[in-house]
Amino acid sequence: MAGGTLKRCPSCGKFFTCMGDSDCWCEHYQVPKKGMVKIMNTYKDCICPDCLGKYAEK
Repeated sequence: MAGGTLKRCPSCGKFFTCMGDSDCWCEHYQVPKKGMVKIMNTYKDCICPDCLGKYAEK
């Protein structure tokens, strides 16, 4: 997956690029377990950087 996959965020509707298993941007976010559980129970696919940032530790 050289250039990633264009996805639409199920939370806000914005388009973003998912790199999958190849060092994706999302791996650099520190999301507490409680936040990850909520994300996984709410969405069936990845969410965009803006929405993921709302769950990340500050």
